[in-house]
Amino acid sequence: MFKNTMIAAAVAGLALTAATAPAFAGETSKVRVEYSDLDLTTAKGQRKLERRLDVAARNACGMDRTATGTRIPSTQSRVCYKQATERAKEVMASAIDNATSSTRLGG
Repeated sequence: MFKNTMIAAAVAGLALTAATAPAFAGETSKVRVEYSDLDLTTAKGQRKLERRLDVAARNACGMDRTATGTRIPSTQSRVCYKQATERAKEVMASAIDNATSSTRLGG
């Protein structure tokens, strides 16, 4: 996966890239999600990181923005959020793998 690029570069945080929906087609946004305070070798730390990534994806994609007459997110926002959360799962898996590998190797 992206273990070498994402994890090595993200000692203090994770980068979540999302195709932001509301502004312009093709626009992307990078959001940095801090996790240096979490112990990713525990379920509790992993749940906290998952929540932080979810909040970052929701914010980057405009899932909580409302349009006149509806509270339902736009199709663009929903597609963006789906792509961002899929990407976040990959990044999170790499971060957890890196944390558990370091623990197993004593580092």
